[in-house]
Amino acid sequence: SSSSSSSSSSSSTSSATMRFKTFLSSSSSSRRTRNGSRASTHSRRRRRISSSNNDERSSREDALGGQDFIYSQKSGVTEELFMNSVDADIATGEMRVNEFKEMKSINADDFIVPERLLEKICTFLTKNYLIQYQANTFMKESGPIVSPLLLGIWGGKGCGKTFNVELACAKLGVLPIVTSAGELEDATAGEPGKLLRRRYLAAGKLTKETGVATCLIINDIDAGVGRFKHTVSSTVNNQIVQGTLMNIADNPTNVYENTSIIGNRANVPRVPIIVTGNDFSRLYAPLARDGRMEKFFWEPTREEIVGITTPIFAQHGLNEQDTERLISNFPNQPLDFFTAVRNRAIDAFVLEFCIENELAFTSALLEKDANKSSSQSKVSERPVSYEMFLKAAKYVQNEQQNVNNLQLSREYLANWVNEDDIKVPSKLTSPEPSPNEVVDDEETQALFEAAKRKMLETKSSTRGIKQVVKYIDMEDTDENNGLPWETININMAFQIMYEKGMEGEKVVTIDARPVKDFNRETCKGAFSFPAAIRKGSLSDFVDEPNVEECMEKVKCKVPMGTHIIVLLDDNGNEYEKLFLEALSKEYSGGLVKIIEGGLPKYFKHFTPKGTRRPRYVGYGHDNEETMWTGSN
Repeated sequence: SSSSSSSSSSSSTSSATMRFKTFLSSSSSSRRTRNGSRASTHSRRRRRISSSNNDERSSREDALGGQDFIYSQKSGVTEELFMNSVDADIATGEMRVNEFKEMKSINADDFIVPERLLEKICTFLTKNYLIQYQANTFMKESGPIVSPLLLGIWGGKGCGKTFNVELACAKLGVLPIVTSAGELEDATAGEPGKLLRRRYLAAGKLTKETGVATCLIINDIDAGVGRFKHTVSSTVNNQIVQGTLMNIADNPTNVYENTSIIGNRANVPRVPIIVTGNDFSRLYAPLARDGRMEKFFWEPTREEIVGITTPIFAQHGLNEQDTERLISNFPNQPLDFFTAVRNRAIDAFVLEFCIENELAFTSALLEKDANKSSSQSKVSERPVSYEMFLKAAKYVQNEQQNVNNLQLSREYLANWVNEDDIKVPSKLTSPEPSPNEVVDDEETQALFEAAKRKMLETKSSTRGIKQVVKYIDMEDTDENNGLPWETININMAFQIMYEKGMEGEKVVTIDARPVKDFNRETCKGAFSFPAAIRKGSLSDFVDEPNVEECMEKVKCKVPMGTHIIVLLDDNGNEYEKLFLEALSKEYSGGLVKIIEGGLPKYFKHFTPKGTRRPRYVGYGHDNEETMWTGSN
């Protein structure tokens, strides 16, 4: 992104933020003006009552007065002097409890919220505030404003949903109350539902009394109340939390303070609720329906990632061009990957700081006369070269791959045996007879001869003896249905690609899917020849065929007479059939092969790097995961 585009983006973002704050200030000032006359009347009335009470109190000898009078309101005193409905804050502390998150630990101006996300949050909040405060004006001019109370921001892991939502609220001057997924479960049934109602009422009370805009943020809601495959049924608290959110969304200005008291509802202003998560299909469907929740898929583009990370890397002397080059070298990594890279790059400076203080870094940081600015500059603002950032990025990426490749839990669980599966034999049985002895009847003899023929054919083509079993007792059928290409099973494809199943023949693997699918996941050693161009957004895309250009590239790179394995998703897309027809016409004679079931079926049994996935405790039918935890 050029400097002009970034400047225009920042200017438009700042102007939107200023307009949003102007709207909030005008609405709050109008409320204070309307309430001014009522407040002055009540204040005069309170002064008259207070003067009379002071006269009575001064005439009484047993009045405590002063600080003791304040403390006695919660001490159980039955004297009629203290029998009032006012609780002192010094006794209860209710007015000093603050659940609002103001992000004081960071400077919001040092970070950038992507304009697309900021505009969505700003529009959603403004529509809810307009419904509450200016509905009459807008109903006369352009009809009523309708907006769901919930905004669901969902997307992949590590794309900055939680931090950017809170940062957007800080930039817009909105005070949020943040609830995590861990607070949606409790040992007491019904407590998480009460927690949400209390926080909703607290936010509405602050807006009503001060005119400050507030909202509720629930992070990772699908992890807290979602239902996943092969897990236990949802708990009572899961049901209550989702039911509470549905009830608040239907009646946002009329909320129960305590459900045990019938009719105990409180009238509060609308408080917008923003929830984040990874997969909203795990939620109760009526909660995520369009009338209650507005959904927004968030995945930052490459330009947005550059805009977000440029100020962060600029603290260490990395310019925008180098930042863009660093991100281009790791195109499939999410946003949090680059923040981890930054943290990894300064580890050497942190270690140097510890050594300088002879590993007594705790006392050095806590010394009263320590120069905080110089200590901070030693670590957080030290210049880092592009090569150091690149080295740190490769280290972080390598650690990611180690987690996926090693999978030590498979080794630890390999020897686990279910006691119910252990069968104790009732009597000793003789060993199975050898294959040479099982030739009594004609049917068995015919099967044995068929197996020998298939073994000799397989051995001549070096496919491996493992495949012989698959051919026994199977009739020869025309699996290709007259198509000019050959369909092979996943085991044969694995042997051809990685075990030299066609030794002496030229074999090449071609991935004909769009470039983005190839970059996300493919087989080791495969070449990308995209037969389609993907257009549109991530959730609504179209694959347009690009067969002619693809065939030109294939003919330039792949010599004639080469066996070609084509990798496809086997989704019935138009470009798949067109490409296979064109490729089979150019490379005729059974040279073109596709995998039965496509890559989705192949990756259930083999890894992209070319190793067989082991079957272990937790794998069920067709090698699918059946053991789920909170991490996967």
